[in-house]
Amino acid sequence: MRRLAAALALAAGLAAAGAGRADPPSEISVKGSFLERCGGCHGIGGKSASVLVPDLRDQVGYFLCTKEGREYLIRLPNVSYSAIPDDQQLADMMNFVVFGLGGPSVPRGAKHFTAAEIGSLRKQPLATTSLVDARNRIVGAMVRTCGAPKSMNRFYDPALLPQKY
Repeated sequence: MRRLAAALALAAGLAAAGAGRADPPSEISVKGSFLERCGGCHGIGGKSASVLVPDLRDQVGYFLCTKEGREYLIRLPNVSYSAIPDDQQLADMMNFVVFGLGGPSVPRGAKHFTAAEIGSLRKQPLATTSLVDARNRIVGAMVRTCGAPKSMNRFYDPALLPQKY
């Protein structure tokens, strides 16, 4: 039953992502982009080795509850500097990530990313700031204002990294 619900949510997210376009993105190309560019760290289904890399499954949608959180997702260096040159294709992939993998964490009425929004935000990458600090600040606001779980800030544990390298 959970798989059916997840498949229906994914299909709805992909359909909405392609709404109003002459050629909606194919599910295979969107999922392929995610797997190739994000799945190695974040996991094929959005579940990662969460002590080092944040889970996306059922959590990433919370970032859409604040303007800063929404922008953070696109301004992450691996997103902003993505090898996907086309802003619409990147919007399609990020809509899959948020609306397909985010599940119940996506706020009601959240809007899908557009090519114009992606194009603007990827010109402002978070290249000179601590991503952990930025994420902690943003997630703290999401916990206070949107009901995000406090556990979202417990993904990074420096004690798990090798001490000598």
